[in-house]
Amino acid sequence: MNAVYLDYNASTPCDPLVIESMAPYWLSFGNPHSNHIFGYEKQNVIDECIEKLSEIYNCLDEDVIFTSGATEANNLAIFSGIKLALKENSEANVILTSYLEHKSVLEPLKVIAKKLNLTIIYIDIDKNGILDLVDLRQKLSENHVLWASFCMTNGEIGTNQPIQQLAKICSENGIVIHVDASQAGYCDIDFDELDIDYLTISGHKIYGPTGIGLLISKHLQNSEFEPMIYGGGQQNGLRSGTLPTPLIVGLTKAVEILQEVKESETQQLAELKSYLLRQLQAKFEVKVQGSLINRHPGNLHVSIQGIDSLQLLNNLQPHIAFSLGSACNGLNRDYPSLMKEIGVDKDDFESSFRITVGRMTTKEEIDFAIQKISEFLKLEHSALRF
Repeated sequence: MNAVYLDYNASTPCDPLVIESMAPYWLSFGNPHSNHIFGYEKQNVIDECIEKLSEIYNCLDEDVIFTSGATEANNLAIFSGIKLALKENSEANVILTSYLEHKSVLEPLKVIAKKLNLTIIYIDIDKNGILDLVDLRQKLSENHVLWASFCMTNGEIGTNQPIQQLAKICSENGIVIHVDASQAGYCDIDFDELDIDYLTISGHKIYGPTGIGLLISKHLQNSEFEPMIYGGGQQNGLRSGTLPTPLIVGLTKAVEILQEVKESETQQLAELKSYLLRQLQAKFEVKVQGSLINRHPGNLHVSIQGIDSLQLLNNLQPHIAFSLGSACNGLNRDYPSLMKEIGVDKDDFESSFRITVGRMTTKEEIDFAIQKISEFLKLEHSALRF
């Protein structure tokens, strides 16, 4: 066994059935927006995909926009959505979010807040990595809130958030809510039932292709909704650019597969994760960050006392792929606000890492990873004695 992939929160392998579904569309050609048979065929395929996605996520066909990924979808929701919300509620001046969010949410929020003279307020997070609903209600009562951006599942410590309750509270207070569901493949997502305003999805987090994502919103038909990308006026003028038929087919197939296997795969991943945790705990002094109950079934974010996780990661290459946190943070070791919020001290942070199992993970791969970690730590301890 040469290399083991345990970084499924960063990116999932493309499922073989997804690759198979895309294959014919890489070989055929024609612009889906062209007025001839080649274009008609592609557009029909895309329309079928939209119908399937709308049925699975329980939204209208016209609520769906394809993007280049969740980063673009989050940016479009935030920049265009907040401008639209402000037109309808010009007196509100506060954005609510939390340090659980991905950079593709936090950074656009900072930019738009500065441009429009809005204030960002961060909701407290409890020690289990869950948003504090009491603090949310308190901050709602003290501020004139325009907008809220919350993730459904955090991508670092893997905790699932109480989105139904969050959405209900926001709706009762007339607040526009954006939900980043890019890491929430194993959660039940019903757009209409959740009664949210904006929802974002990523293809490569759910065994689909990289380079494709979704924005679902009931505000897309509002004539005041502004696009971010201008050009040929595709997707009803809301996101210009030739639609990538193979990627759309692949994303749709990935969503369909996940819908079919979600229940059984959730159990499978939870069992693998528990096995991984038991093996770690049998050999090392381990702390787990975040709730083990309300969590992505394949995610573990742990610290092992006495190690430097960056050194561990570097020394285990090319044998094991895991990460120190969100892939977007790279090797940045600044003490993050999220860890401070949930009570992880700096020493524990510097010995922490994220390891995630997925659809293709086997127990043999986990055993191999544990063996390699053990070998490295034995060498480290031996070196310290001399």
